[in-house]
Amino acid sequence: INVDAADSPEQDRMARIRNKAPFRFKQFSCSHHRSALRIGVDAVILGAWSQLVDAAAILDVGCGCGVLSLMAAQRNDKARILGIDIDEASVEEASENFRLSPWPERIRAERLSLFDMPEDTKFDYIISNPPFFDSGISNPETSRELARHQSELSPASLLKKGSKLLAEGGKIGIVLPEEMTEEIISEAEDCCLELLREMHVAGREGKAAKRCYLEFGLAFAEQANTRNEKPTPERMYLTVETIDGGFTDEYRRLCADFYLKF
Repeated sequence: INVDAADSPEQDRMARIRNKAPFRFKQFSCSHHRSALRIGVDAVILGAWSQLVDAAAILDVGCGCGVLSLMAAQRNDKARILGIDIDEASVEEASENFRLSPWPERIRAERLSLFDMPEDTKFDYIISNPPFFDSGISNPETSRELARHQSELSPASLLKKGSKLLAEGGKIGIVLPEEMTEEIISEAEDCCLELLREMHVAGREGKAAKRCYLEFGLAFAEQANTRNEKPTPERMYLTVETIDGGFTDEYRRLCADFYLKF
C-alpha cells in the first residue's frame, strides 16, 4: 500500500480548509482566500510602520482582502478608510471582512482604479502594497497573475497619481523591492514628493535587505525650489528573523498590536 497516496485526499482536504481559514489578528480576522493576493509579511509590516494615527481620511490602493484598511482602522479610531481594487473578488472579500470587523461604519471597499479617482477627492494618507509585488503569493492563479502584473499600478504611477490626491500635509506609504529604492525616490521628487522616512528590511540576520518601505510627504514646488537643502529623512533598518529562525525583538515590537503570537 502506498501510504502517501492513501493519505493524500485527506491531506488535500485539510489544506483546502487551511487555505480558506481567516487570518486571525488580535482585534480582527481577515479572510484572504478569494482575493488576488494573500496576506503576507510585507503588508503587515507596512500597516504597522506607516504613520497613520493623525490621518482623518485614508486610501488603501490595491486593497486586496483589506488587511491594510483593517490595520489602519485599529490604529486610528477616527479615520474614515476607503479600500479600492480592480479585482471584483478582492473587493467582495474586503467588503465582507470590513462588515465583520469591529469598525464596519468607518471602512468601505469599492471596485475602482486609482486612476479613475477624481482629483478633488483628498486623503491624508495613501497606503499601498503594490499588487504586482507581494511576498505572500504562492502558486499564483489567474487573478493573482493579473494582480502581480498589473502594470498600470507601478510605484512610479502610484506616486504620480497619488500626489494629486493628497490633502495638505498628506503622506504616501509604500513597500517595494530594495533594488527599486533609488529609482522611486527620484520619481517621487518629480511629483513634488519629499522622502520623510525609509525602512530597509532583511528577512534574516546576516542577510541583505530585500524590501524597502518608503513614506513621502507632499512638498510644494515653490517651497522646494527655495530651500538650500532637502530635509533629512528618518532611516531605519529591520530584521524579521534571528539566525536560528526565531523572530527578532524589533519585529515583535513593531507588530505586537497585531499578531496573536506576539
